Amino acid sequence: MGIPIQISHVSKIYKLYDDPSGRLKEAVFRGKKRHREFPALKDISFSVGKGETIGVIGRNGSGKSTLLQIIASIVTPTSGRIDINGRISALLELGSGFDPEFTGRENVYLNGSILGLSQKEIEDRFDQIERFADIGRFMDQPVKNYSSGMYVRLAFAVAVNVNPDILLVDEALAVGDVYFQHRCMTKIREFQKQGKTIFFVTHDTGAIIKLCTKAMLLERGEMVLFGKPDDVVQEYYRILWNGEDTGGLVGPEDKEFQKPENATPPEQGNVLEIKDLEEFEKIARWDKRFGNDKARITGFLLTDNKGRRQDTFKAGMEIHLSIEITANADIEMPLAGFIIKDLLGNELIKTNSDTSGTVLKPCQKGDILQISFIFLIPMLRTGSYSVSAGFGQGTLENHVAYDWLDNFTVFSLDSPEHSYGMLDIPVRTMVNTIKGNF
Repeated sequence: MGIPIQISHVSKIYKLYDDPSGRLKEAVFRGKKRHREFPALKDISFSVGKGETIGVIGRNGSGKSTLLQIIASIVTPTSGRIDINGRISALLELGSGFDPEFTGRENVYLNGSILGLSQKEIEDRFDQIERFADIGRFMDQPVKNYSSGMYVRLAFAVAVNVNPDILLVDEALAVGDVYFQHRCMTKIREFQKQGKTIFFVTHDTGAIIKLCTKAMLLERGEMVLFGKPDDVVQEYYRILWNGEDTGGLVGPEDKEFQKPENATPPEQGNVLEIKDLEEFEKIARWDKRFGNDKARITGFLLTDNKGRRQDTFKAGMEIHLSIEITANADIEMPLAGFIIKDLLGNELIKTNSDTSGTVLKPCQKGDILQISFIFLIPMLRTGSYSVSAGFGQGTLENHVAYDWLDNFTVFSLDSPEHSYGMLDIPVRTMVNTIKGNF
């Protein structure tokens, strides 16, 4: 078998009509253009090798879903060539391929036949599909009565049990319940071990880093980067945090954000503004740094609850993470946050002043802010952990970053107990002997 997915100079241009009758008028009165052209994809070329897991990331409207639909042969490209080698199974739009009037059972047979399985093959796999979907008596109910989560459970159960060579997954898994999401991730890892090719779209940068062998970043229909997941995620963050064409994040002056109505500081929060902390350690190193420089993180402190500098903590201790920022412009709604990651890059703690319930006060050009986050370190296993931090303007949903520092300091955690997992929790074990010796 050749290369599973080979895409060569693929473009997709949609015709947009302002008037619903424009398409008919254009067909009748030839020579008069009544549409606008929207390039959803522009000259995309790449190949995916056998056993690779490719994650596609990008902002809304960047062309991610269109690309998957083209690979799945649902959408025809305007130009370019697509070569697919192997049985392909796609979980794209919610319930695509389902007849709403059919029962779940009938749709399993319908979808299976669409994916190239014989009646006998579907019968042999039906029990496995039914167990995986876990929708009980609803299997014999019309799918028009299903919740969105049930749709996804059944669609994914069919998609992964037809023994595909190539699995395409859009972000439909986001609507499933948490337990089912874990089940899906387990199945995806099984596919990886079996050497199957996986191509999926997501907004989850953690999934890109932890699951993918390669990643792709799309922006305005163009492939910005295709390569190592870490590099692609960092470039994605750079685009987001630099506020390039923020896609609706418009506001005063530099069109960076819209101030929410009635935005008033709450009475309490987990972020404190402090004025008299001294001896901040200057920022001297980092892995990645980006932003538009309207503010700059210049120093930090990592201390215990008594203000003593620490680079080693014990699980359960209170940590004070303080960052010092110089404002290079007037900032109406400051926003600060941080991430703590383990050695493998898993984001263990990720929060900011907005999510913790504190609206920071406006500051002016030349101001120096010292912001302290106070939290209890979870019962993580012994090891080293990195700290990243960012500062910008707006809210969690609607913001632009001015400075982002990735991995600018590291601290160690010393857990008194041995832990096999990521978290170490106190556990008591009890035995109740019913019969015989235990």
